[in-house]
Amino acid sequence: MTDSMRAARLHGVGDLRVETLDVPRPGARDLLVRVEACGICPTDVRKHAIGSRDGYPLNPGHEWVGAVAEVGRDAPGWSTGQRVCGDTYAGYAEYALLSIEPGAWSNGALAIPDDLDAVRATFVEPLADCVHAVRDQAQVARGSRVCVVGAGQMGLQMVAVAAAAGAHVMVVEPHAARRELAREFGAAETADAGELADAAGGRDAVIVTIGAADLVATCVGAVAPGGRVVLFAGFGAAPQATLDLDVIHYREVSLVGSEWIGTPPNQRRERYADALELITSGQVPVERLVSGEVGLDGIEGAYAAVREQRGLKYVLRPWQRT
Repeated sequence: MTDSMRAARLHGVGDLRVETLDVPRPGARDLLVRVEACGICPTDVRKHAIGSRDGYPLNPGHEWVGAVAEVGRDAPGWSTGQRVCGDTYAGYAEYALLSIEPGAWSNGALAIPDDLDAVRATFVEPLADCVHAVRDQAQVARGSRVCVVGAGQMGLQMVAVAAAAGAHVMVVEPHAARRELAREFGAAETADAGELADAAGGRDAVIVTIGAADLVATCVGAVAPGGRVVLFAGFGAAPQATLDLDVIHYREVSLVGSEWIGTPPNQRRERYADALELITSGQVPVERLVSGEVGLDGIEGAYAAVREQRGLKYVLRPWQRT
């Protein structure tokens, strides 16, 4: 292991730089991890486009996996070579630090099987978010009638999680190819975007995976009495919507958010184990979502492909040079 590493850090809107940095040294309760792969999240793309409230410079990667390269002096039960998932901002680099303990916005180090493919393992964190949205916030159970709005890579994970729970899933998506893929992930029905009101009509739950505020009122008006509308996507620079509060009141509609595995102090940490089980069992074929792999120098090209809807999901391989 060398003393330096390559990493990509955001320094401002549209300002992502690949830099040479010192390899960090682990604290007593930390692991130093050699990063094998890191998922490129839609949140990363949004931070690049409109900025971050997390300060600069920022390493946006938070869906990463690797092998332990060094163990802190007070981290019992961990050993070099052990494979682990990380969920902190650190994954756009050749090496990253990870605490063995949970934090407010981290599940802490999660051991994964040695034979689990690195690309599939990068989905543990985002899939855990989807499990939380479907099971906890939408309260989906066997026999539920669910509408997922948007069949991007997160929406498709929602579809698979809801279908695995025994729900009847409708997907609303403007792109035909993505509607077809939604059926592969377990959707029983699909509809075009112009059919949103009818598609969401009478559903027990509607999960909005697109950050378009103008969709919310339609979903609130269409969901079944007593139903739940879950706002999974962030709304970026345009978070305002006009709603008819009488519709919510008289029809007893619940409008709820869904952030990570629960906004602190309400985290549902067990969702990480649930996600790992869904991946290793093959119930959610996450590998079908990957449009390509890139090195550190290819991150901005992946961002552009996601923005222009030329791909669903890209995975960073930090040691790859193309």
